[in-house]
Amino acid sequence: MNTSQIEDALDRIRSALEAGRLDEAIQELAHLRPADQAEAFTKLADSHQATLLPVLTVRAAAGLLTELEDEEAADAAETFSSDRLADVLDEMPPDDAADLIGDLPPDRAAEVLASMEDAEDVFPLLGHPDESAGGLMTTSYIALRRHTTAAQAIDFLRQTEPSSITPYYLYVVDRERKLIGIVGLRDLVVATPDVTMESIMKRDVIHATTHTDQEDVARLMTRYNLTALPVVDDAHVLQGVITHDDVIDVLEEETTKDVLQLGAVEPGPLLDRPYWSQRIPEIVRSRFIWLLGLFAAETLTGTVLRHYEAQLQAVVSLSFFIPLLIGTGGNAGSQTVATVIRGLALREIRTRDALRVVQRELITGSLLGLLLGSVAFGRVYLWGIRGGMAIVVAVTIFLICVWANAVGSLIPILGEAAGIDPTVMSAPLITTFVDATGLLIYFSMAILILQQI
Repeated sequence: MNTSQIEDALDRIRSALEAGRLDEAIQELAHLRPADQAEAFTKLADSHQATLLPVLTVRAAAGLLTELEDEEAADAAETFSSDRLADVLDEMPPDDAADLIGDLPPDRAAEVLASMEDAEDVFPLLGHPDESAGGLMTTSYIALRRHTTAAQAIDFLRQTEPSSITPYYLYVVDRERKLIGIVGLRDLVVATPDVTMESIMKRDVIHATTHTDQEDVARLMTRYNLTALPVVDDAHVLQGVITHDDVIDVLEEETTKDVLQLGAVEPGPLLDRPYWSQRIPEIVRSRFIWLLGLFAAETLTGTVLRHYEAQLQAVVSLSFFIPLLIGTGGNAGSQTVATVIRGLALREIRTRDALRVVQRELITGSLLGLLLGSVAFGRVYLWGIRGGMAIVVAVTIFLICVWANAVGSLIPILGEAAGIDPTVMSAPLITTFVDATGLLIYFSMAILILQQI
């Protein structure tokens, strides 16, 4: 369903709610796909949301909470009584239910868990960090013993409720529930009825442990084109399964975080809320911290300008090219930072490659500097500014490009080696640093070259 269709449905839902026609509003919402329901619901006024939530069926409410962002789902859950919320959570996939329970106040979470019928499916998931494989996995999977026949496995699948499992693969375990193999659905269907799982299973199973970071999980599933990934504990006992939809959410979350940090915005609660649901005080707080830091760093530029005040007064034309030079340095540094951070994220670059990366970027910066310096020389000369300024600007452009590329390549790698997210070494931060040091290069070259002419 496209955006205009969702907006049309949203208008009808609003009109029905304002007229008190709750049944009509529920029907309009039910006609939408689950993801579209969540989008429409978040665009409703708080009063309309409060009116709609209590009258939804348990299944409809479960589907809605599953699709909402974490903080929005937690806010919606607060409107339910503990008994109703327990019923809703029983209808949700265990991993989504565990995520929601983890966002509730401790007392409320304990009360809801005590009322749930399927709490035993959720309990194992609550002890794992949200950003680990254990926090992503679901306990809805099918595990079979090695001597189970294909006919028995198919009969078991027929008896299993489709919405409660993720039957991309069947997992083969031993008596201690240790993972020993995996059987694809196609392999099961084409097998003869009396063949055992042990005969058709693949023994080399790609898996994650409960403490594997979610980024590594996403990378693993992407690399091997997996629709599901089994998760084991340190004793290799099967604990759960991570499905492809969870990995898509991880990739979106990690990309959002990286983009925000590259733009010098602290992610915080902004990760869990769509743009129109973000509160302005939260936005201000997330941006102010970085802007304050960059503001303080930018004073270095002013300090450099003040230090060379006499030279600026003696050669007024020096000031003409300051925006050009610091802009070029900042842009070159930002390009390099973005390239290196991407390489680090995809594991194309390792910390041990630091020297090779710097050498490569020095060559790149030198070539860019020669090209841009030549253009700058011609531009200054055509302006009719004599006295060697064209040489000063051209040489400075060359040196700044080389310097910006070196700094932009090295700092993210050093951050990675120190255990700091490279995106924290954001482009604005690199740009600010290159601005100040670029001015030092500029005035140093001006003094050196102009004195010789």
